[in-house]
Amino acid sequence: MVDEGFREAVTPYESGEAGGIPWPWSVPDGAWSWELFCALPEDGNRYEVIGGKLVMSPPPKTGHQAVSMQLALQLGHWAKRTGAGKVFAAPLAVALPNTGSYLEPNLLFVAREHRSIITPDNVQGPPDLVVEILSPGSLRADWVDKKAVYEKALVPRYWVVDPEAKTLTAFRLAEGRYQLEGRYTGEASFTPEGLPDLTVDLAAVWD
Repeated sequence: MVDEGFREAVTPYESGEAGGIPWPWSVPDGAWSWELFCALPEDGNRYEVIGGKLVMSPPPKTGHQAVSMQLALQLGHWAKRTGAGKVFAAPLAVALPNTGSYLEPNLLFVAREHRSIITPDNVQGPPDLVVEILSPGSLRADWVDKKAVYEKALVPRYWVVDPEAKTLTAFRLAEGRYQLEGRYTGEASFTPEGLPDLTVDLAAVWD
């Protein structure tokens, strides 16, 4: 249900004034606002605006969610044990300034010193780490489109996890561009630079 505060923004697209195309596909590329994004239906699909364009993904499969949960447990335990910050899992909206993008990363971490970007409803600003877990239909979005958005938004760390290949690819921002930090496969352990006392046990992630 659309909150009254978003009604004025949404009504022209719902009422058929945009050529009779049903909401939310009636919103032209580039016209998306935070208000419109927050008014998207809660129908079990994953809606994101990537570079001004609406993208819908179906609910993830069990294998995807199992990997997400195992990695979330490790990151969450580390964040709580060290007091480093907060870890969140999708669905949670993230507004990335100056990108025309509103995303729902599979996992994200916000450092304690940046906790002001966490609001009761969403995250308003670049997290310190974003993790996307590949699905068959998300390869281009995760490897290319979202990577470009996170880089533009100056997200310091971006990980792409491939459950099929059992691989974690880590990128780290350097001088405004992502550089490959490492690619870790199988049962390797991963100790990322700049996240003190964190070691990711990949064997447990794929288990």
